[in-house]
Amino acid sequence: MRIQRAKNNVALLLAAASVIVLPGAAMAQGTATAGIAINDPLTIQKCGGCHQRDSSGMMKRLSYIRTSPEVWDQAIKRMIRLNGLKLTPAELHDIVRYLSNNNGLAPEEMKPGFFDIEHRTTGYQDDYVPNPAIQKTCNNCHSIGRVLSQRRTRDDYEKLVQMHIGLFPGSATTFRPQRAKPVADVNSPAHPNETATGGISMEYPHATNPPSNAKAPGDIALDYLASAQPLMTPEWTAWRAAMHPQKLAGTWLLSGEQPGKGKIYGSVVITPGTTDDQFNTSVTYSYVLSGTTVKAAGKSIVYTGYSWRGRANPPADAASHALTSTAVPSGWREAMMISRDGNTMDGRWFWSSFGELGIDVHLIRAGAEPTVLGTDVSSLQSPSKGTVKIYGGSLPASLKPADIDLGVGVAVTKVISVTPAIATVEVEVAKGLPVGMHDLSIGRVSVKEALAVYDKIAYVEVEPDAQISRLGGVRYPKEYAQFEAVAYAAGPDGKPGTDDDVSLGPVPVRWGLEEFVSTPDDDDVKYVGSLDDSGLFTPNVEGPNPQRKKQANNFGVNNYGDVWVVATYKAPDGGELKAKSYLVVTVPDYTLYDQPEVAQ
Repeated sequence: MRIQRAKNNVALLLAAASVIVLPGAAMAQGTATAGIAINDPLTIQKCGGCHQRDSSGMMKRLSYIRTSPEVWDQAIKRMIRLNGLKLTPAELHDIVRYLSNNNGLAPEEMKPGFFDIEHRTTGYQDDYVPNPAIQKTCNNCHSIGRVLSQRRTRDDYEKLVQMHIGLFPGSATTFRPQRAKPVADVNSPAHPNETATGGISMEYPHATNPPSNAKAPGDIALDYLASAQPLMTPEWTAWRAAMHPQKLAGTWLLSGEQPGKGKIYGSVVITPGTTDDQFNTSVTYSYVLSGTTVKAAGKSIVYTGYSWRGRANPPADAASHALTSTAVPSGWREAMMISRDGNTMDGRWFWSSFGELGIDVHLIRAGAEPTVLGTDVSSLQSPSKGTVKIYGGSLPASLKPADIDLGVGVAVTKVISVTPAIATVEVEVAKGLPVGMHDLSIGRVSVKEALAVYDKIAYVEVEPDAQISRLGGVRYPKEYAQFEAVAYAAGPDGKPGTDDDVSLGPVPVRWGLEEFVSTPDDDDVKYVGSLDDSGLFTPNVEGPNPQRKKQANNFGVNNYGDVWVVATYKAPDGGELKAKSYLVVTVPDYTLYDQPEVAQ
């Protein structure tokens, strides 16, 4: 029934996908709605059977959407699944590339939702929700990142709602409930349920006679999306005019950080691929803490002139499929945004099979002039003496202490050794320095907030402060959770736990699990999984466990539960500091919305 309904409503199906744009906006013939002409022969041939194209180049649905490569890929696969569209893998890639370049998003439009492309699992969805109407409708099922990475006409947003109702009838009660209490228009200038802080309450929990003009949640969401995320924007107009193939060939310097394993530094050599938006990569990086070096070869593609998607694979004999604190990934995927000037890239590399694990990366184009990336340490105590390694590129062999500036009160007393990539120096930190972040400069180049200077560690926090892990390993993949303990110093106000506190970076701790007591005879800590000495939590397998019987009928129950993740830091004076994070271990993720095909 679902498939037949989808066939009868084929014109609605592409609405949930991202969209792609062409050189300019045109007026659709016979309508008053500006759209984007579709002129690619392959797209017209494969999509035109259902999405008719008029004489001005407007194709139904396609001309009135802009979105990310991932959403376009999902839409095309839905056409294959539900409507019998026939495509080879090469044709699918070509259509995704065309739509992403011509009906894509400007960098400013993509940035708020890019965390979804990067597969970030920490943080909270409501941190990114720009409007409560979106949270009560779209965000009920979708990552808010997918919502933020789409632009449509008001008419197409309406079709998107109808598509959801057609394919998933239960969504009708979310968009336009018949018996639920009405929802007020958040755009109303005189909202009767406005809070004291200026926020808007979406519902009338105490109203027996809600206003007659109250709108349904779906209509409020449509009003917001049509206004805040329209099809045509100044950002897209400006980017479309400036967009050009990126000249990325050359050597790039890499800096990053992997939770649980610390800082990394290395390089990426980029060479041209078969087309002007495809590239080959040779990656080398090392972990500062362990000294482990990783080498890999990869391929990538750049969509819409700035959006990098890539894959890399270490040699087969270097990869370990068992996830541990020292394991090298068997392969990773890359999602980065290229800067407007084409000289830097920022994003995340995440493991191909486990998107929850990965590295936050920053790439900068290498040149003949010196470049500074960062240091091996995150903080220096006042007073103290020690050794600091400075990572960069083209560092001069003649480097002298006077050439290096670590801020007031931090003196470089000796340059121990210098290579083009690493300078090892001795430093002396004066007594009584104020707590704060210090920049690092060598000559005319610098890196902001390279390290912190502090007097003492005030407290330790476990990051993230709450996380989800998923059981798996039998029929469904596990979802791991990585924790790390970060030390903080009280800021200028001298009070710990306030906004001016300064992060001192990760510190070594003793990890453990404790019961989060929520039911009588709680025994979750025995069954949910294990935590290693790097803060990596490995969940147990899914399915009923015969050894865990909690019900009156004595049937085995699953291994899910909630626990505290506890970090214990032993201070130099012999004292201990403890911190906790809340971990929920739940059932596998049975629905995968991943789109690995957008990477080469």
